[in-house]
Amino acid sequence: MGIAALGFGQVGPTFESGERGHWYQTIRGIVPKEVIFVTTLLERPRAEVIQMPRRAQVTETVIGTAGVLAAMVGAWMYYVPADWFLGGMGEVWYLGLLGGAGLLLAIAFGLYARYALREDGAWTNRVIGTTVIAAVALAAGIAFGLVLIL
Repeated sequence: MGIAALGFGQVGPTFESGERGHWYQTIRGIVPKEVIFVTTLLERPRAEVIQMPRRAQVTETVIGTAGVLAAMVGAWMYYVPADWFLGGMGEVWYLGLLGGAGLLLAIAFGLYARYALREDGAWTNRVIGTTVIAAVALAAGIAFGLVLIL
């Protein structure tokens, strides 16, 4: 009487051809394991870069607003009648105000262009546009100043 007759089922393994080697190694206690080569990465401790908070653009806003107001008053002073009590200085008023407005706007747009360049890190359209506007405002301020002097 064999082991199969006692109710233990089939004693030996049933395997297809080609499986015998694997079964034999498993029976002997040699379990084939997948070998994974893991290289250890040595990392240097890194300092975290904390992004600076966006600063308020109060300076640019105040200077730009003063420049726009000076330009508006200068344009208004161009049309001051000669019989007004400051009418005799009408030419000095509007040329001086327009020259000062050009310089104030050049400073405001220049500061904003510098801020945009530091934030973007490259010469983007925003940086180029504000730089061109600052250069044009500076040229206008210098031109009005020269007309006033000459």
